[in-house]
Amino acid sequence: MSQILDSESFQRQPAVASTKPETVRAVAMTAPGETEMRSYPYPTMDHDSAILKVDMAGICGTDRHIFKGEATELRGKSIFPYVGGHEVIGTIVEIGDNAAKTMDYDKQLLQVGDRVSIAVEVNCGHCYYCRKHYNNTTCLNQIQAYGLHPNCETKPYLRGGFAEYMYIRPGTHLFKVPEEMPTDVAVFVEEMAVAFHALGRAAVPFAPVNEGFGPGMSVAVLGNGPLGILHGVMATIHGAGLRIATDLSDLRLSKAESLYADVTINASQVAEEDRIAQVKEMTEGVGPDLVIESAGEPEAFIEALKMVRKGGTVIEVGNWVDLGKPVALDVMKHISSKNLHIHSVFHCGTDWRPVLKILQQQSDRYDFPSLITHRFGLDELVEKFGTVTNFDECCKIEVVPHKS
Repeated sequence: MSQILDSESFQRQPAVASTKPETVRAVAMTAPGETEMRSYPYPTMDHDSAILKVDMAGICGTDRHIFKGEATELRGKSIFPYVGGHEVIGTIVEIGDNAAKTMDYDKQLLQVGDRVSIAVEVNCGHCYYCRKHYNNTTCLNQIQAYGLHPNCETKPYLRGGFAEYMYIRPGTHLFKVPEEMPTDVAVFVEEMAVAFHALGRAAVPFAPVNEGFGPGMSVAVLGNGPLGILHGVMATIHGAGLRIATDLSDLRLSKAESLYADVTINASQVAEEDRIAQVKEMTEGVGPDLVIESAGEPEAFIEALKMVRKGGTVIEVGNWVDLGKPVALDVMKHISSKNLHIHSVFHCGTDWRPVLKILQQQSDRYDFPSLITHRFGLDELVEKFGTVTNFDECCKIEVVPHKS
């Protein structure tokens, strides 16, 4: 029914436990700002499921909003308590015989010792969007989102990467990580998948007639946390010309400058109207061809609409959480009169194979691990989860559950 490590495979894959523990440690958030260490039974599996040892899992901006109390419900139910972590790279320690043949998105045979990434959402397969294969649209009847729901009081509990081991339910899509790819590169695949879909949408209109986004066109990224920086990198891969980064944090702006940005503007030091004027001055007086909102604040979307040139493109990717902050939108002034293309992106898709290929091809050019400012073990995570709210101290926090 399952594959269990023997002594030979353990020698090939020393990171994989050779015996099953009785219990698994995991960090749960029980309320805004409150985390605790919990112990759960090691999960059981069947023909169609698998168990991963978590190698690394990223803390996401959504986790930050939840920690701050800005998001407390999902689909009308409390999020808490939950074991977070949906940006996961793990190593298979057990896998059912059916799962070994079907879980990989490309139908590659999976086996114990394989490192894999996990598509975040497990969809129903039957609703309108699933039947029509809308890869970038959330299923109407989503069964599970790793690291978010169901919560960690529902068996089998361990669905997030802030734990030593995870249960991988039937119907999950896994992706083999190339053997030569370091884990601290592969762990960016989920966020890079968002950027992959976002820039793909922006490029849909015909760039040679100056609509959409194509080689040589200018781009401004508003908000340069890891997600924003990866969007700037993806725009560069698409051949971007002038690349502008804005943020409130000098730390994050320095990361953006080291990876893609030609110009940086600290939005805490330059008023909105002044930074819009500066950006327009750099772009022949009209504004960038593409503006990407990745700050995760509704006001930044209005700034993006004001900043972009007429006929330009705006990508709204930062506001994944309803903060309850309505903003004033002058539809005629901000949208209609400017003939804008606006794309919202709320999903990382389920096909990550091309994204892994991009990370593999570009890892010599871009120092992706340089985005990581902190690597927390589980005990450190309980104590220091709040670090994620301090933009002057952190860029990307990765959780390493088996860190000694």
